[in-house]
Amino acid sequence: MNIAPAERCQVKFECLRLLATLKLDPARMWLISGFIDTYFRLSPQEQKLLQADIVTREPREQGAIRFS
Repeated sequence: MNIAPAERCQVKFECLRLLATLKLDPARMWLISGFIDTYFRLSPQEQKLLQADIVTREPREQGAIRFS
């Protein structure tokens, strides 16, 4: 995939958010989230932006995304 650098953080966030909505068992969630982390390696600055975006979400959604 050719993702613009400015959109990398948002794309990773959306992948994790969608993963959280699938309601998979924990082992499958860890496996898929590991793939997402490997595929979308973020710089420390991008990681901070991702964490800031997660914090703005409702608590239920935050927990699901952080789990991934």
